[in-house]
Amino acid sequence: MSTVPGVATLHVVPGVSMLRPAEAVFEKTLQGFADHQRARRLSKDTVRQRLRIARQVRVVADGYPWEPAWNRGLFDRWSAMLADSVADSTMRKYQNDLALYLAYLSDPAYEWPQVCQELFGRFNSFALRDLNAVRHAQEYIGRPSGNRPLTREEIRRLFGCMEPEIQRLRTEGHKGALTAARDLALLTTLYGWGLRRREAARLETHDWRRQAKLPEFGDHAALAVRWGKPSAGQPPRRRMVISVWPWAVQTVRVYLANVRPLFYVDREDDGVMFPTERDEMISERAVNQRFQHWRELAGLPDYLGPHCLRHTYVTRLIESGYDGQFVTDQVGHSHAATTAIYTAVSSEFKNLKVREHLDAAEEAALQRGFAMAETEAEMDDDFSDDITDHASGEPARGRRRVR
Repeated sequence: MSTVPGVATLHVVPGVSMLRPAEAVFEKTLQGFADHQRARRLSKDTVRQRLRIARQVRVVADGYPWEPAWNRGLFDRWSAMLADSVADSTMRKYQNDLALYLAYLSDPAYEWPQVCQELFGRFNSFALRDLNAVRHAQEYIGRPSGNRPLTREEIRRLFGCMEPEIQRLRTEGHKGALTAARDLALLTTLYGWGLRRREAARLETHDWRRQAKLPEFGDHAALAVRWGKPSAGQPPRRRMVISVWPWAVQTVRVYLANVRPLFYVDREDDGVMFPTERDEMISERAVNQRFQHWRELAGLPDYLGPHCLRHTYVTRLIESGYDGQFVTDQVGHSHAATTAIYTAVSSEFKNLKVREHLDAAEEAALQRGFAMAETEAEMDDDFSDDITDHASGEPARGRRRVR
C-alpha cells in the first residue's frame, strides 16, 4: 500500500497489516466519523445513534460500504424493514444519520475512497450518494394522533384518577404510593409549564424563581429551563417559563413540602426535582413509562404520550386569550409557525368564538337600529313642530329641508 496523506491514514497506517482488514477498516471509518461529528460539538448520544445506524445497515447488507452490496436496493430494503415500526419523522432521522456517514466516507478530503481503492480495489461512490429518503415537504411530519392536545375530558380523566390511586396505595401501605405522588407533580409540571420530557426530568429545585409582578406565586412564579431542545451542534437552549395556573403552582408546593423530602430520609438532598427510589434522577424513558401507567389507568388511547401534555399547554394558553408571541416564548420555539403546529383549539372553543362574533354582530346591528330609530323620531318631532307653527300662522322654526 502506498502512502496516502490525509485523515484516513490517522486510522489506517500505511504498511501495517491487519488481521481482518475489511472489519478493521469499517470500524476505523466509524471512529473517524465519530471524531468528525464530535468536532461539530454534537452530543455523545447523537454520535452514538449515528454509529448504530451505520452498523445496522452493514448487517443488513452483509457487506461493507465500499462493496457492491451497498446499492439502491439495500437502502430500499433497509427502509422497508423500518417502515412499519417507526414514525415518518424517525425514519427520516435514521436516513439522514446514514446519509451523513456516507457523505463523510465519500468525501475526498478524508481520503477514505483512496484507502479503500488501494486496500480492496473498489469504492462504491455512486451508491453512497444515492439515498432514498422520506420527503420533508412540510415542517411537521409527525403522527397527527400521537402528538395532539388532550381534550378537557381526557385531562380530567388523567389527573382525576391519580389522587384516588395515591390514596389507595397509601391505605394499603404500598411502596408505590411515594412514586405515584411524585408522578402527580411530574405530570402537572409537564402540563402546567409546557415542558418536554428531558426538560422536566432534569429539573432541580433551584430552577424555581420568584417574580416581583407575581407575588401570589411566591417562590414558584417562574421556572428556569436549562435543558431545552438544542440546535445541531449547540448546547441546550435556556428559557424562563412564567407560571400561569395557580392550581399547578399549588400542586408543586405540596409536592416539595410533603412528598419530595421522603425520598431523602436516608441520604443527602442532591437538589433533583423528581428523584427515584434508586437515588437517581428520573430518566426520559421512565417519564414515558410512568405516563403510560397513568394513561392505561385512565383508559386513554394507547397512542398518546407525555408530549401531548405540551401540546395541551399551548392549546389552553391560546384558548385563554394569551398573546401568540408570549406562548411561543413560553415553550421555547424559534418561530411562531412551530407553535401553530402545537395548537388545536377545541370545538367548544371555536363554537364559543363564533357565538361571540355573532352576538357582537347582532349587538352592533341593534345599536345601529336604535340610533336610526332615534334619528327618525327627532325628524318626526321637527316636522310636527313645523306643521303646528304653519297652522297657527306663526313663522316656521328650524324647518328641515328634505330632498
